[in-house]
Amino acid sequence: MCVCAAGVGAQGDVTDAQLAAASAGRTVRLGPAGGGRATTIPIEVYVARVLAGEAEPRAAQGAHEALAVAVRTYALFNAGRHERDGFDLCDSTHCQVPRTATAATRRATLATAGRILTYQNRPAELFYSASCGGVSESASQVWPGADYPYLQVARDDVHDGDVPWTLAMTLAQVERVLARVGFEGRLRDIRVDQRNASGRVALLELEGLVPEVIRGDQFRMAVGPTTVRSTVFEMERDGDRVQLTGHGYGHGVGMCVIGAGRRAARGESVERILAQYYPGLELTPLSRAMTRTAPPASRTASPPATAARLGSLGRGGIIARVPASSPTDAAELERMATGAHDDLARVLGVSVAPIAVTLYGTLEDFRAVTGQPWWVSSVAEGTSIDLAPLALLEQRDGLGLTLRTAVAELLVAEALRDRPRWVRVGAARYFARSGGAATPAGEAPRCPADAELTLAVSAVAQREAEARAQTCFASRFARTRDWRAVR
Repeated sequence: MCVCAAGVGAQGDVTDAQLAAASAGRTVRLGPAGGGRATTIPIEVYVARVLAGEAEPRAAQGAHEALAVAVRTYALFNAGRHERDGFDLCDSTHCQVPRTATAATRRATLATAGRILTYQNRPAELFYSASCGGVSESASQVWPGADYPYLQVARDDVHDGDVPWTLAMTLAQVERVLARVGFEGRLRDIRVDQRNASGRVALLELEGLVPEVIRGDQFRMAVGPTTVRSTVFEMERDGDRVQLTGHGYGHGVGMCVIGAGRRAARGESVERILAQYYPGLELTPLSRAMTRTAPPASRTASPPATAARLGSLGRGGIIARVPASSPTDAAELERMATGAHDDLARVLGVSVAPIAVTLYGTLEDFRAVTGQPWWVSSVAEGTSIDLAPLALLEQRDGLGLTLRTAVAELLVAEALRDRPRWVRVGAARYFARSGGAATPAGEAPRCPADAELTLAVSAVAQREAEARAQTCFASRFARTRDWRAVR
């Protein structure tokens, strides 16, 4: 299949009006990451602008065209990612970064207009980064649960001769950085504990800190993704100094922007470039692709009728949204949430309303909106609750208890906002499970550090930290009998 549009030459001038016409009425609601008014723009105008922000400016036309397909696919899969904020996608690296479109990015966009990559005939969840450093990464290593056959480890042979990057830090500097994300203790040593199939750092051991391990990608984000450019690095210790020597820039999943540019320069076609980084996906006209059955549901307004059903406003101020195929309807979810809210509000003496509860149909949708790994069942923030798919909840604590715990977390959040995270998590679990019934005071375990709850490296570690948070809270609450006073 040729992705070139008729009449678009290498030097053809393309206007925003042409891109708008090629969008066939499809738009993107683009919002500022820092807050402000969102704008609605035609999707192909959006693609041209993101290319200007994400592509290599002087890369060959084929590289721009390949990335245009990836950018468009990403936008369609993630439509509604920021629905709670009133728009689809933000303008930061959390989503995709747009800039003023250039002649080259407009040409590449129009040449590929309406073409996306599909998996099982739907827009694929995909990613791209600046440079993989010679080996693409598996998506599941960066986002646990994103286990796709087309986002696996693969050799990229256009990076030989890349100049490595280096970074030197003292142990004290590393300790301060990790303290900001919830680690506790005095760092005595840091070393690579595990590497994954791509050779990237999978796990680092932190002697003297709690928790004592951190995933490689979590370490990169904690220090700073522009400072630790990738997790393809070696680590050497010299006294109190640690030096990293690495390759690549970014998470390495999916298309390598620099690699695509080099492949295009040596004459590879757009199709071949896409096949290198997304093997098994189909290049499909958008008009022939099926819409996803459960895109991220709206949290502040009625979602599309094909995506979700909106229940009536519950008597407790509950708005519930469920996938169209869910065996639990919105009215039932509202009833459950209202009952949990009213019961817990009587015990805690506080109330929150309105509350928006969203039950997601797929793990991909839940992860895309919340950014949480597969083992997290719910996210409660502000006045909103996101719930993992019902099938997963039934394998864990069940829908009722998960929902009750999330409601409890919303109710205690404001009063406990200045406490360690274990107080809020422990309080929510305690009241959701005991209903506030007194438990005998006993010797509490070590209360979990914030990082144990927010940066757990596995499902087992997450569950164990949450259980300790509940026990710690119960022990302190048994002494004070005032949940607001627990510290």
